[in-house]
Amino acid sequence: MGAVNGVCYGVLGDNLPSRSEVVQLLKSQGIGAMRIYYPDKEALDALRGSGIAVIVDVGDSGAVANLANNPSAAADWVRDNVEAYWPSVIIRYITVGNELPAGDMGLILPAMQNVHKALVSAGLSSSIKVSTAIKMDVVANTFPPSHGVFRPDLQRFMVPIARFLANTVSPLLVNVYPYVSYRENPRDISLNYATFQPGTTVRDDGSGLTYTNLFNAMVDAVYAALEKAGTPNVRVAVSETGWPSAGGFAATAENAMNHNQGVIDNVKNGTPKRPGPLETYVFAMFNENQQTGDETRRHFGLFNPDKTPAYPITPYPRPAVQSIGVCYGMVGNDLPSRSEVVQMYVSMGINRMRIYNPDREALDALRNSGIDLILDAGGFDTVSYLAASASNAASWVHDNISPYYPAVNIKYIAVGNEVVGGTTESILPAMRNVNSALAAAGIGGIKVSTAVKSDVIANSYPPSAGVFAYPYMNGVAQYLASTGAPLLANVYPYFAYAGNPREISLNYATFQPGTTVRDDGNGLTYTNLFDAMVDCIYAALEKAGAGNVRVVVSESGWPSAEGFGASMDNARAYNQGLIDHVGRGTPKRPGQMEAYIFAMFNENQKTGAATERHFGLFYPNRSPVYQIAFPN
Repeated sequence: MGAVNGVCYGVLGDNLPSRSEVVQLLKSQGIGAMRIYYPDKEALDALRGSGIAVIVDVGDSGAVANLANNPSAAADWVRDNVEAYWPSVIIRYITVGNELPAGDMGLILPAMQNVHKALVSAGLSSSIKVSTAIKMDVVANTFPPSHGVFRPDLQRFMVPIARFLANTVSPLLVNVYPYVSYRENPRDISLNYATFQPGTTVRDDGSGLTYTNLFNAMVDAVYAALEKAGTPNVRVAVSETGWPSAGGFAATAENAMNHNQGVIDNVKNGTPKRPGPLETYVFAMFNENQQTGDETRRHFGLFNPDKTPAYPITPYPRPAVQSIGVCYGMVGNDLPSRSEVVQMYVSMGINRMRIYNPDREALDALRNSGIDLILDAGGFDTVSYLAASASNAASWVHDNISPYYPAVNIKYIAVGNEVVGGTTESILPAMRNVNSALAAAGIGGIKVSTAVKSDVIANSYPPSAGVFAYPYMNGVAQYLASTGAPLLANVYPYFAYAGNPREISLNYATFQPGTTVRDDGNGLTYTNLFDAMVDCIYAALEKAGAGNVRVVVSESGWPSAEGFGASMDNARAYNQGLIDHVGRGTPKRPGQMEAYIFAMFNENQKTGAATERHFGLFYPNRSPVYQIAFPN
C-alpha cells in the first residue's frame, strides 16, 4: 500500500451538501480515499466510478452483534452492501466496530470472521480486507513508544484480533488523536510537538529512535503493542485523526491547520519505526452541527457545510505513483549501483519495483525504502527446483525472504516469468510449495503468483471472447483464487501493434484519441488496446472459474528505438498514457489498477531483437530517454 491521504465523511448535520456534491468536492481536492460510518447507499451510489477508495463501517455495536451471532447475516450484509457496489465502488476495508467499549469487544472477532468468510464465498477476500477501529486507550504504556502494549484487561480480545489480521493480511485501524493527549496533559506535551511544528525532539531509549511529533510516537506505540502480541507484520492504518478549530482548549483554526497539514505532509514519510508510506484519514470532512458530546466535536471539519474551507490547507497531493511501478532489469554492464537505483525510485516517488531474481545487493538497498516489490524467484530452473520438493521451497524462502522481510516490503513472489514448454507443469506445484514455506516461516503478507505472456490467451478479440489457451492455466487461476493472489500478466500493446499495424491503429495502441471499439459480447466500449488486452485476461479468468482473481500488469512498455513503431514519441505517448490511465482501470474492471512499466533502464546486454535494448525510461547515466511526468 502506498501513501494514502483520506478523510472521514460524517453525516451528523442538518445542513450538509448532498452525497454527490461531497464526492465531487473530494475529487476536486484530489482526495482519493474516504471513510463512511455505515453502508450509506446514497453515498455508495455517488462513489460509483469515482476512483475514490472507501472504508465502510458496518455500523454500531448492535450491527456488530448481529454479524457476530449470525453467519447468514454476514453473508446478507456482504451481498447487500459490498457485492451490490463492487468493483465500481472501490471498497478497501470493512470496519467491524468503531471504538467499541470493553464490554462489547468480545463481539469483534466472531463478527470479523463471519464477514471475512462471506467475502471469501463472494470471491472478494483478496481485494477487500476486514478490520476494526480502536481507540488509543486500548494501548497501555504509550511513552516511550517502544513500551507500548495492549492493555492487560483487553489482551484476551486484542491478541486474537491481531492474529486474525496477520492471517488475513489486513491492517489494524487506529483512531489517533494527538489533540486529546495534549488537552489532557499540556504540562508535559508541548503544543509544537502535538501539531507537527519544529522545536521538540524526544528520544526513545528503548528503541533508539527519535521523535519530532506526537502523532508518529502514538502510531509507533501501536506497532510496539502489535510486536508484543506476536504480530509484527500487521500494518497500522490511521482511521481517524484530527484537531478541532473551535469550541475548547487549544481548539483554534491555526492549531487545526498545523496539525492536519502536518498529517497530510507526513504520510509519505511514515514513522521512525515504520518509514515509508502511511495510510491516514483526517476526521472530518465537515463541521457537523449534530455531533454530540463537547463542543469541539462539532468543529473537526476541514470544510464548512457550504463547502468553503474551515481554514487554509495546502491541497491534498494527487494520488502518488502508488499503482504504477517500474521493472528494474539488470542486464547491462554500465548500469548504476543498486543503491543509486533505489534512490532514483525514492526521489521520483516510484513506490513499486519488480526485480527478476533475489539479488541480494538490491534487496539490501531496498530495506526500509517504502518501495513495494515484486520478487521473481528466478528462471525456469528455479521453478523446477521449487516444484521438486517442499524442502527446496523452504530453503529458498529461508535464504531469500526471511532475511529481508518485512524491512523489504515484498508484495508478490513471481514463480516464473513467461514460462513455456514442459516447465509450465511445474508452476502450480512450485507455487504451492512456496506458499507452504511462507506459512511455515510465519510470513503472511506475501502473495505467490506467476507472470504470464498475453499468448496464454486464445480468442483475444473481442475481449469478452478471451479464454486460456493452455489447460494448466485453469489450475493456476483456480489456485490464485483460493489464495487471494493476483495473476501477474505481461501486457504489451506494442507487440500486438507491430504484428498487425493494418488492423490496429497507432493511436489505439498508444492511448491517443481517435479510435473506439465496441465489444458486442459484453456491451463495453474500448478506446485503447491496453484495456482490451487486460479485459481479455479477465474474461479468461471468468471462464476458468476464477472471475474474482485480480490482474496485476507485471510488465508493459514501448521501445524508443531500433524497430517498427519504436520511437521516442511513441514510447513517451504510451508510457505517459499508462501512468495517467491506471487510476481509472478498465471498462470491465473500473477503479485503480496496478501496473509496472518495463523498464527502468536501457539494458545493453539484453538478447533478442534490437528493440529489447531500448525499453528504458532512463539511460544508464540516469538521464531520461524522454520526458515522463509521474503524478507526484
